Amino acid sequence: MHIEQLPARAGWQWVLKGFALVRRQPLPILSLTFLYLMMLTAPSIIPSIGGLLPLLLTPLLAVGLMTAMLAVEQGRAALPRLLIQAFYTDGGKAWKPLLILGGLNLTITLGTILIASIADNGTLMRMMTGHLERDDPGLGEVDLLVAAALFLTLYTPVQMALWFSPLFVAWHRVPPIKAMFFSLIAVWRNRAPFMVYSISWLAIAVVLSMAIQLIIRLFDPSPLLLSIFLSPLSLTMLAALYASSWVSYRETVQTDTVALDPIDRSPKDLA
Repeated sequence: MHIEQLPARAGWQWVLKGFALVRRQPLPILSLTFLYLMMLTAPSIIPSIGGLLPLLLTPLLAVGLMTAMLAVEQGRAALPRLLIQAFYTDGGKAWKPLLILGGLNLTITLGTILIASIADNGTLMRMMTGHLERDDPGLGEVDLLVAAALFLTLYTPVQMALWFSPLFVAWHRVPPIKAMFFSLIAVWRNRAPFMVYSISWLAIAVVLSMAIQLIIRLFDPSPLLLSIFLSPLSLTMLAALYASSWVSYRETVQTDTVALDPIDRSPKDLA
């Protein structure tokens, strides 16, 4: 495994290639994205701890989603069962270290939120764990913005460490902590393209938001009609975001060719 150092313009190309990948199999990819979101958020209905479980499950499900993106890139069908591919990868051994990685994600994220919440007496913690009431006294306070900025600063290196680590664990058999370290180094070495990548997606989000606000002012659509329009648009943007994250892995991490085995469709490195 070798980490490439790419030019800044690669970040924008990842975005474009993400949209191009979605166009190859739009309905299957959109369906998989919707199913991925449902599987990720379904545990949230569990009282007290439900809001934290997505952090635990993200590495497991992310491997499945990236496997599906690989399948599309190789001209294979993006089947729904690929989302649980983590339970079959590496002879069924990959899910345990991925669960450990999810536990690390959960622990570090909670720690980061706790530190940031010192600035606003816990408002940010209540917000991110789903325990915030509409009349919470912390809403509208400057302290909440300070806490959010502090969280973003602290969580950025965490996100860098988690960006590639699920695939490092599942496909390269790297232990979770080492995988997080390798991911952090890989993203840091390519900080210029990742900056362009992040700014590009932020710009897309801002432009879309402005366009939607303009449509609302000009045509005043009903809430139902607006929902019918926005739901597939949001799903398409998320699908392209996930597809572009796969492209960032493929172009940054140079390894043996990854193929899908015709029997179990699990990623394997071919010498």
